[in-house]
Amino acid sequence: MKKINLFLLMFSFLLISNQCVAQKPSIDNKYKFQKGDYNGIGKWYMGREIAHVMGYQGIGWLERSEREKEENVSNLIQNMKIKQSDTIADIGAGSGYHVFRMAPLANKGLVYAVDIQLEMLMEIENTKQINNVTNVKTILGSEKSVQLPKNSIDKF
Repeated sequence: MKKINLFLLMFSFLLISNQCVAQKPSIDNKYKFQKGDYNGIGKWYMGREIAHVMGYQGIGWLERSEREKEENVSNLIQNMKIKQSDTIADIGAGSGYHVFRMAPLANKGLVYAVDIQLEMLMEIENTKQINNVTNVKTILGSEKSVQLPKNSIDKF
């Protein structure tokens, strides 16, 4: 009986001491949870609500006329400092909104448009053909791989 009591005492001590030495959980203050737009998930990052995963049915929203004003895409593209010979990957390219803003700047390079939805890539191929864009290559990625050759891009 004394051995069982001693064992329980030591086991209790280990449990208590484990709580004392355990790593404190880190708190990430960049995310906030609050109600927002019905298109959002209620999780905010740096003041902007994260949207639901975009299906190909949302192509119209991706190509909306007010997107430049809302997101200042021109500033984003300018800050990328794209060179004519750059090879760039747009991972999750969607309808190609960013792809077709980067492609003219990398006119001697290549822009990979990677997406996991074939319908999105078909839209990009259609836009390429209509606008005679030759330096964009569509890549069907997967949830586990972007399907790009190793060390093949300058910017993403």
